[in-house]
Amino acid sequence: PTHRPAQHMAPAPNIIFVFADEWRAQATGYNGDPNGQTPVLDRLAASSINVTHAVAGCPVCCPYRASLMTGQYPLTHGVYINDVELSPDGNSIARAFGANGYQTAYIGKWHLYGSPDGRYGRRAAVVPRRHQLGFEYWKGFECNHDYGNSPYFFNEDPTPRRWAGYDALAQSRDAAEYIRDHGNRDDPFLLMVSWGPPHFPLHTAPDEYRRRYAGRDIVLRPNVPPDHRARAQEDLRGYYAHIAALDDCLAVILDALREAGKEGDTILIFTADHGDMRGSQGLATKLFPWDESIRVPFLLRWPALHGNAGRELALPLDAPDIMPTLLG
Repeated sequence: PTHRPAQHMAPAPNIIFVFADEWRAQATGYNGDPNGQTPVLDRLAASSINVTHAVAGCPVCCPYRASLMTGQYPLTHGVYINDVELSPDGNSIARAFGANGYQTAYIGKWHLYGSPDGRYGRRAAVVPRRHQLGFEYWKGFECNHDYGNSPYFFNEDPTPRRWAGYDALAQSRDAAEYIRDHGNRDDPFLLMVSWGPPHFPLHTAPDEYRRRYAGRDIVLRPNVPPDHRARAQEDLRGYYAHIAALDDCLAVILDALREAGKEGDTILIFTADHGDMRGSQGLATKLFPWDESIRVPFLLRWPALHGNAGRELALPLDAPDIMPTLLG
């Protein structure tokens, strides 16, 4: 038989996957939203592939997260509504990457342990190590949206700890520390950061961001009915305040990546688990198959693939596609 010479293989890239909860695709400066104050995200978009047709096919927290972790659709993994337990026994994105030489880390909201009692009984419970699905470094909490009083557990330690201040900022700082600690090791890493905001409660962003939107006129989407406009104005002031805060949180992660000298060989993704209606079509929250609920931001920056120029890619992309695509 003919033997081909071994081809040179580029080093496996690091992967940083940052996702927010309920951040709809329209609510970004780079998508033309006049309300959004997202300069960091806009600069990232200018050097990223913007996947313009990314969706949350099942726009609820737990189904998205289960699909992200398994590469499966909800009717396969079984988590088709919130607080259904995801089986810990199957393959997962952390187990797959870990088996191929990656260090793996997860920071932030989890929401995959489920509450089989039907009364949210596990939302504050310790998530057993087996249910952390193979992440080596895990700083998570099943479900909490009290962003200024936010607990977490570390790996198998059952002692609850607290994020200092606004949890998304503390989580971003922890991610930055992970990047600094792991960026120079031989093995690449997969780091996932899960922010709770801008999910309601909407008026709990740090004061400096809420002040930016206090009394401000919000440009509403045309599909907000007249009798919902006052409520939508008030809700969206808080929503965009959280978004402005998260933009600064993203800067913490990006700065650490740049300072570590790892921008060139790292796949960086920013996205969300789903959007939110916030008055559009007269609806208050997610669940519904309208653009505001199902369309999510999805930026992918990987200079080794596409250089430093931004571009748009009209690729249909759903949550179950993410794990196999990254593995590929």
